[in-house]
Amino acid sequence: MNRQTIYNLIQKHKEGRATASEKQALTNWYNKVSNEASEFPEDEGSVREEILTRLLGEINFSKSKSFGYKRWAVAASVLMILSVGTFFFVGKHKQNVNSTIALNQQIKPGSNKAFLVLANGKKIFLADVKNGKIAQQKGSQVIKTADDQLIYSANSGAPNDGSIQYNTIETPKGGQYQLLLPDGTRVWLNAASSLKYPVSFTLSKERKVELSGEAYFEVAHNKNMPFKVVTHKQLVEVLGTHFNLNAYPDELSTKTTLLEGAVKITVGANNTTLKPGQEADLTTTIKISEVDPRDAIDWKNGFFRFDDEDLEIAMRQIARWYDVKIIYEDESVKKEPLSAVTTRFSNISTLLKMIEQATGARFIIEGSTIRVTKTKQTKL
Repeated sequence: MNRQTIYNLIQKHKEGRATASEKQALTNWYNKVSNEASEFPEDEGSVREEILTRLLGEINFSKSKSFGYKRWAVAASVLMILSVGTFFFVGKHKQNVNSTIALNQQIKPGSNKAFLVLANGKKIFLADVKNGKIAQQKGSQVIKTADDQLIYSANSGAPNDGSIQYNTIETPKGGQYQLLLPDGTRVWLNAASSLKYPVSFTLSKERKVELSGEAYFEVAHNKNMPFKVVTHKQLVEVLGTHFNLNAYPDELSTKTTLLEGAVKITVGANNTTLKPGQEADLTTTIKISEVDPRDAIDWKNGFFRFDDEDLEIAMRQIARWYDVKIIYEDESVKKEPLSAVTTRFSNISTLLKMIEQATGARFIIEGSTIRVTKTKQTKL
């Protein structure tokens, strides 16, 4: 079962709507990921308690890298579904911290919002326009749907003088958006990102777009027109495939993670080809590693995932999604390791309190600024 199916079954089970066959399917999955034979618990409190007991009993908090995908799957797929704001953190610290973070209702998690910049320079905030046709351009019309997607629909009747028009979609900090390009390629854009693309591909021999930030692509197959993604560091060329590309200018590396198909990455005069399940990490050179590629798109599915990340890296993701500014009053805390899976839609106070428990960091919220220092609490 894929994650969405698991989520749906757990939700139906929680609401008492699951059929006998669906309960059996859920139990089969539960036994598979937990390596034990037992029925899926009836009430959510028992589910959470049993799973935490199993996981915590097996995890050595000093070896967070050993926390494998199956256990992440249990934590992410079950605990997050059972109640919003439930977290599972694994850190090199396990502390008793008396947090001073008050519940903050002013800082909201991100949502579906973006700006569309048309070829004529007109900038449209998509949350402010009605659903339906937004613009008519050469070779296509632009439509906003009720579920916050932007769709380009081919329109052969539009005037065409042979020139190519480009649009750009920009997500602010605290925004995300989904886009269907005129060739049928689907793009999910993460916060603080932008994608520039032609409004029609009919006048080109290739499909070339420009990305800054992070996006997940499901490229429509067309062997006669290669699909190319240009970032500030590299060129990714594909025919038809699913991949995630993390190319924020303020990150130390550009990561390309392949879920299906094949992609060729070109950097200067050098290139390399990825297979499904591989990730290219580009700094000054490209490092290829075997990964679970589904981890790379947890953001698209509504989760933060930190796999033994430096706190500074994790906080950059949090800053983009909650649209906050991070100030470090103690530079040493930036290297605190953090492993966690959590929903992206929780209250920021709850999120920060849990990070305090898992690391040596301490947070103070002042307006839209978060000050980070180091706790003086004694480690267990």
